[in-house]
Amino acid sequence: MKNGLAYAVKLLFRLTYSLLVMLFPVNQRKVVIASYREEKMSDNFKWVYDQLSQDSSLHFTLLFKKMDSGLLGKFKYFCHLLSALYHIATCRILLLDDYYFPLYVIKKRKETISIQLWHACGAFKKFGYSLKDKPSGPSSAYLKIVPVHSNYDYAIVSSPAAVSHFSEAFHMPEERVLSLGVPRTDYFYHKARLHSLKTDFEKAYPSLKGKKKLLYAPTFRGSGHDQVNESLPLNLDELKQVLNQEDYVVMIHLHPYLRHHLQIKKDDFVIDFGDQYSLYDLMALSDALITDYSSVIFEYSILQRPIYFYCPDLEDYLKERDFYYPFESFVPGPISKSVTALAEDITRFQNPDTKKIKDFSNTFIVHQDGRSSKRVADFVQSFITRTNEEKERYNREEVSEKSEEQNIPQKKQT
Repeated sequence: MKNGLAYAVKLLFRLTYSLLVMLFPVNQRKVVIASYREEKMSDNFKWVYDQLSQDSSLHFTLLFKKMDSGLLGKFKYFCHLLSALYHIATCRILLLDDYYFPLYVIKKRKETISIQLWHACGAFKKFGYSLKDKPSGPSSAYLKIVPVHSNYDYAIVSSPAAVSHFSEAFHMPEERVLSLGVPRTDYFYHKARLHSLKTDFEKAYPSLKGKKKLLYAPTFRGSGHDQVNESLPLNLDELKQVLNQEDYVVMIHLHPYLRHHLQIKKDDFVIDFGDQYSLYDLMALSDALITDYSSVIFEYSILQRPIYFYCPDLEDYLKERDFYYPFESFVPGPISKSVTALAEDITRFQNPDTKKIKDFSNTFIVHQDGRSSKRVADFVQSFITRTNEEKERYNREEVSEKSEEQNIPQKKQT
């Protein structure tokens, strides 16, 4: 039933897109930014947009829409995606940060350049084609109908170490995966803004001054928009009993898909700031990170602060999702499977393995200069400012799969 419906939707989307291509030309100055993760622009999109928008000749279309539950919500989302085909058909640049169904079921015109910025920094837990036929991934039968993560011209990653994994996950040539850096990591290099953030935070929460601030950011457990259960892996009440409340506070940041499913009991020990502070704000404000399998460890390693891994379900997660690296030797911090063991790790707060964290950071975040958003924006701009001769040559090169794998604008890879 699911595959049959997917096939019917695919035919409708493909026919609609083909008709739009015949009726409307590409607007060479049009940039479409699309996501099903958020209702507004943030993260990588925001940083790249701030750079690109300095060119007043560009025209931006923002396609941000999350799917609401229920039949009506799904129908509205379907209509949104169907209408998005017009913008995909008429744009020069399409920027994405995650899965985007319409792109996978069409024969994309070659004049449109699609660039996957991806929402996670680095390659940690497996995703995309690396999860084929796994419980949390697409089935081979579904991929024959909807070749997910197809039609990307390029993907942007944080370092050469991530290239092969993204190539596998997106089923695309390594030459098209470019380690230009992750735009949103530029946040950590705006010193004046960080100083202002900390000053304002201390004024707003004077009772937290002097306490060690533990950021708890667990990974999303589930598929699509669906959370597996409605409880956190870490029992915060138990952690409260074994840590001194006078010395510590836990700041919660939940994945967007978890926020509507989980109810956090707040007190002086646990604070959920909701949308008041971004994840990056909380990283900058915190003294240490508690997580499990979240890719937030890559960004956090830039700060070279302690990272603690609470993984009571590690064996199950390996079967369900698995990783690109051996987990226990890969992560830059101690692993615990009980709250008591986690508390013991945290109390050794002043003695993290800083060398391991620094080596980890240097390996997986190679551009630590605050200029990643400019590098990515310059790369995007290079397609907009091509001469007619360059455009014609590019289109000729795209005729065959072999030329797709070999012709990359080399000057933009560094």
